Amino acid sequence: MQDITAVKITGLEDAKYVDKVEGLKVKSQSGAVTITGETDRVYSPANGSKAPVTVVEAGTPTFKIARDNLDDVVVWNPWSDKAGGMGDFTPKDGYKKMICVEAGAVKEWQKLEAGDAFEGAQTITLV
Repeated sequence: MQDITAVKITGLEDAKYVDKVEGLKVKSQSGAVTITGETDRVYSPANGSKAPVTVVEAGTPTFKIARDNLDDVVVWNPWSDKAGGMGDFTPKDGYKKMICVEAGAVKEWQKLEAGDAFEGAQTITLV
C-alpha cells in the first residue's frame, strides 16, 4: 500500500458489520469500504463465505481474498492515535500504508462435539 486513503475494499457491499471502534454498534456497509480513521470491524458478507473480497488501490485491484468455511471478514487499521500508542507498531506513521483484511470465524463460537474438527482457510492472491 502506498496511500491508505486511496484504498477501497470491495465484496463487502451491503454487509452487516460490528464496529468495534464505536462500541460494538451493528451497522450496514454502503458501497466499498474506505479507511478515513481508526477502523476495527467484523463483517458478515451479504454474498456468503464463497464471495471474494478485493483490495483495490487507486482504482487498481491489488489483492483478492478467497475464504473457505470462514463466514466473517475483519478490516482493521489503527490510524494515528492507536498506532502511536502501540509499542510494537513501527514506524508510527505506518498506518498510512497498511490495511488488515482477514477471513475468520469471529462473530460466534464454533461449537464442536467431541471428536469433531473445524477447518477453514483463506487464500490471498496478488492480482
